[in-house]
Amino acid sequence: MERPQVRGSHATTGAAAALTAGLLRYSVQSSSFTQPAPVLKAAAPSSRPLAARSTGPAPSVATGRDAAACAAVGAGALAGLISLQGSARKSGPRGLRTTTRIVTRSLAECPYTVYGSKDVDIEAEHQPAKDYFAPTEVKMPSELAGDVEGQRKYFAENLPKIYQDLKKHGAVIFRGFEISRDEKMFQDVGRALELEACEDPLHSVAARDAVNKEAGVYEAVNKPSRRKFYVGMHNEMVGNRAPGAAIFVCFKAAEEGGEFLLADGRKMFSELDKDWLREVYNREIQYSTAEFPMGFLEGLPDFAQSAVEPLAYGVMQQALKMKVDFDTQLSWEKSTYDGSKILQVRAMPQLPIVRHPATGEPVWWGSMHSHAEYLRHKRESTFGEEGFAETTGASRINKTDTYYADNGTRVEDDRLEHLDEVTKKSVVTVKMEPGDMVLLDNYMVMHGRCPFEGTRKHAVTWYKSPDYSKAAA
Repeated sequence: MERPQVRGSHATTGAAAALTAGLLRYSVQSSSFTQPAPVLKAAAPSSRPLAARSTGPAPSVATGRDAAACAAVGAGALAGLISLQGSARKSGPRGLRTTTRIVTRSLAECPYTVYGSKDVDIEAEHQPAKDYFAPTEVKMPSELAGDVEGQRKYFAENLPKIYQDLKKHGAVIFRGFEISRDEKMFQDVGRALELEACEDPLHSVAARDAVNKEAGVYEAVNKPSRRKFYVGMHNEMVGNRAPGAAIFVCFKAAEEGGEFLLADGRKMFSELDKDWLREVYNREIQYSTAEFPMGFLEGLPDFAQSAVEPLAYGVMQQALKMKVDFDTQLSWEKSTYDGSKILQVRAMPQLPIVRHPATGEPVWWGSMHSHAEYLRHKRESTFGEEGFAETTGASRINKTDTYYADNGTRVEDDRLEHLDEVTKKSVVTVKMEPGDMVLLDNYMVMHGRCPFEGTRKHAVTWYKSPDYSKAAA
């Protein structure tokens, strides 16, 4: 449930930090340079497509001590790459592009994202919201109290009705069940509902803690360091993979806050401005998912920067290929944090509107609300600077933002304000108690989480899409 940061982006943080550290560690030898450090002027992000952006000036030739210092920086890049490669080989069972291995799986792979054809007719299909855009609630029948086996049978016998409700409402909230208070028995609910559990979409980068990894029970953003972080609304997706459904469960509620949030993508589509929907659908969206500090390069003479920038770019590009199993793009940018040079990682272009794989309805899709830097800063003013710094601002690498895919420009602040307004109107707040569960369709409903105080233990299991042919008519 964390903001998917290459959600798409927790993805490369640890290993790439090793690369950056390697570059930094060895680049200190460049202190033998006698030329003054150049002063770089901040420039607006390029408006050209990312694929057409320059990776840096052509390398120049250095001699003597300067050549030795450049070689030291190159050694740093190599050391970082070796460190990152070692990390990548330990990152999880999914096969990496550079390594062939035999893998034994206890869970199915997370499915590839189903975007379908780009055929949504915004003009014709942008209609007023229907009245069924709200989760439905199911309370455990009182006669099943203390009867765990009876509770298992309840889910199996009521599968057609539960699937019918899920297909219509996008989410079903289960309250009072005892079978879901236990981490092991909780998995019986998914089995009774004939849902096939799958790996976390972050699996290949090992970025999410597990309550029970073999069973596919993952932590749902409980860390005290993230207690003040408002998890913006998003559909679960990393790179090119997205689960079809999920069951979120509460084992222990926070002493204060920590409510689970739901927003129906169909309602979002129906209430967002039609002209902007048409524009953003045509232009598509790209998320930046990480940025690696390269400010130390600014302390090098011009000719050294020209030599080292392409090297750093190439090493980082190769490192990303080893660490993640989906395509990314790199771009030289200026950090909004301190104006220093960075290498920014962007996920591949994505559609912000998709047709639901089963119903064919158009739904607002993705992570714009959670990934937009402007909205995160806006939430900081509400939930406190300390909490924001602990979770996002202080994490220089794991930083995200939203861009139009056709020319790489940021989504405008006024558009994000509009998105935030519509999102807030669409959100349903769910206060969960121990044993409460939320079954949701990941293609239909977005999710998020409120800040909290105290100790919170929520978890999630991801599933492939339900077989809605089993739903009651």
